[in-house]
Amino acid sequence: MKNKNAYLSTLKWGAVLGVMLAAFELVKMFARRVDFTGAKMLDLALIIGFILVLYAGIKEFKELYSERLSFAKAFLGCLLISIVGSVIFFGYCMLHYAVIEPNGLATKYEVALDNYRKIVEKDTITQDEIKTYLGEVEKLFAEEKETFVWPDTANDALKTDANKGFGMIYDFFLLKITDKKAVDTADNYQLGHFDQYARRTLVETTALYMGQNESLPSTPFVQQMVQDVGRQLDKCSPADARFAMNKAHVPHYDKPGRYAGVAALMDLLYGMFFGLFIAMYHYTSKKTPEPVEDEELFTEDENMDQVDQDEPEE
Repeated sequence: MKNKNAYLSTLKWGAVLGVMLAAFELVKMFARRVDFTGAKMLDLALIIGFILVLYAGIKEFKELYSERLSFAKAFLGCLLISIVGSVIFFGYCMLHYAVIEPNGLATKYEVALDNYRKIVEKDTITQDEIKTYLGEVEKLFAEEKETFVWPDTANDALKTDANKGFGMIYDFFLLKITDKKAVDTADNYQLGHFDQYARRTLVETTALYMGQNESLPSTPFVQQMVQDVGRQLDKCSPADARFAMNKAHVPHYDKPGRYAGVAALMDLLYGMFFGLFIAMYHYTSKKTPEPVEDEELFTEDENMDQVDQDEPEE
């Protein structure tokens, strides 16, 4: 069959691609076990390897193809290599997550959740999230007023003064949290920093109140009530709320077949995408035949005859 060897070469390079993809999956397994932080470098290396395999495969395909290589034929070669590589990778993923790393999909999901959490923490808190947060903190203050255990010696005047000071601290805390005009507080409104900033603001507000009302008998009770609220602030975390609301969108595969199918399909799409550029490169890099010089059309004998004819007779 004409150009049979050229098409057989795509099977060879497809096998090379499949083995490379399987090797990277194995490397990622070890990277997860040692908590390797350079996962992006592995992804970049995989992309470079993918491109190099396709380039080398089409280069050999071009050398073995007897006709003039068209863009369609070059892209077909990339497609065949990608298909073979994806099929081999699919089979390896089935083996990997069923035998080699049975809990690998659960581990990958935990890593994906951790990465998404880091993305969430870099986002800026919204006005609606601040409003929700302050509403939940207000509920904590209200519950603390109702559940606080007063000593038997506390009279109504003491309780009234303590509740008044407790309310003043919340009001000042609210004003401080909603004031985002200061330039140096911009980072505090990132979701990853906001909880710490709110806790620090509550502590500073309480310290300010205590400094101004140190002599009042109710001040120690106000301090105790605020401390009780502070221990519950983690329940109101906007970062936790955003993460819990959106974590369902993080891909989760509980069966090897589903993950293997999606991973193989993605590699096939990558192959088609990279194949467009590689096919175009090989198509446009065709060498045109070099022009033949006129002198090469004459043989050595013909040149000698021409010289004899040019000599004048004696």
